[in-house]
Amino acid sequence: MAKNALIIGAGLAGTCLAHRLLSSGIEVQILDQGSNHSSAIAAGMVNPMVFRRMNKSWRLDEFLPEAQAFYRDIEQQLQTKFYHPIVIRRFFSSAEERDSWQQKASQEAYQNYLEKLSPADLENQAAINLFGSGRVRNAFWIDAANWVKEHLAYFAAQGNLLQKPFEAKAWDPAARKYDGITYDYVIFCMGYQQKEEPTFAYLPLQQTKGQTLLIESALLSDAESLNRKCFVLPYGKGRFRVGATYEWNNATLHHTPEAREILLQNLSALGSYEPVVMEQAAGVRPTVLDRRPLMGKHPDFDGVFVFNGLGTKGYMMAPTLARELAAFITMNTPLHPETNISRFTESKV
Repeated sequence: MAKNALIIGAGLAGTCLAHRLLSSGIEVQILDQGSNHSSAIAAGMVNPMVFRRMNKSWRLDEFLPEAQAFYRDIEQQLQTKFYHPIVIRRFFSSAEERDSWQQKASQEAYQNYLEKLSPADLENQAAINLFGSGRVRNAFWIDAANWVKEHLAYFAAQGNLLQKPFEAKAWDPAARKYDGITYDYVIFCMGYQQKEEPTFAYLPLQQTKGQTLLIESALLSDAESLNRKCFVLPYGKGRFRVGATYEWNNATLHHTPEAREILLQNLSALGSYEPVVMEQAAGVRPTVLDRRPLMGKHPDFDGVFVFNGLGTKGYMMAPTLARELAAFITMNTPLHPETNISRFTESKV
C-alpha cells in the first residue's frame, strides 16, 4: 500500500515538493487556503550571481541546470507557460566592480554566467552609465503568480488539493493526524506564516516584507532586465516590474507610499524613464539569518518535516532542494548539512 503525505502550503516549496513526492510513488494531499502572500507576488527572478560580492550563488552549478530542466518539464505537464529566459544587464556602481567582473569573467568557473565585457557593454546607454555594464548569462524568471494559480487548479483537478486554512486544533503532531486522518508524512511548507504555527515556531524564521511596482514606460527596452540598486524585469508591451524593498521583521501585507518612493528613487539611479505606476504589490518572504533554507525532520515528532526559508533565491533552489527533501523523507538520504534544521536544535519538547 502506498504511503501518504500531507503538505501544508501550496506555495513554491509545497508545489515543488508535491511533484517530487508524487514521482516517488507517494500519495499526496495538499492543504492550502488559496491566498499566497509570498510566491504569488514574487518577481520569480533567477539571477546566478550575487552582485554585492560578485560571486556565484550558493550551489549554483547544481541548482541552475536542474531548475531549468524542472520548470520546462512542469510546463509540459501542466500545459502552460512559466519559464522565461532573460539577459540581466548589470550597470556597475564603481570601477572596482567593473574590474572584478572582468576578472571573474575570464575564469572557467564563471564562463557560463558572466559575459566578457565588450566595448558595447562598456558604452551601453540603456541606463546612466558611469562605469560600464555586464551581461549575466543563464538567467531566467518564473511567472510566480501564474505558477501558484495553475498549480492550485492542477492539483484540485487531480484530487490532491484541500482548499481550506490550516487549523491548529485539528492537528495532533504526536499521532501525525490532521482533521481525523493519519498520514505517514506531514510536511509544513507554510512560508512566513510558519512563525505563528507552534510545531516549528522554534526555528529562526524571519518575516521579511518586500514591495514592488508594476510600471509602464516607453523609454525602457523589453530586451533585457536592468540592474543597479533595483531590478527592472520586462513583462512585455512596455510593462516592467521594479523591485524590491527589504523590510525586516514585518509581516504586514499593505503597500506603503514610503516604499513606492524608495523604489522610484532606486529606478532613477538607472535613468529617467518617465514611469507610470500601474500597481504596487506587497508580500512577505520567509528568510533565515544564515541565508540557508530550513529543511528536515522535527526533533521530537516522527514523520513531521519542514521545508521553508527559501528567501530571494527560492526559484533557483526549490527544484533541487525538493528532490533532496523527498529522498530524505522516503529513503532517509542525508540532507546537505547547511540546510538541515538539526543545525539549530536536537530537541525542543
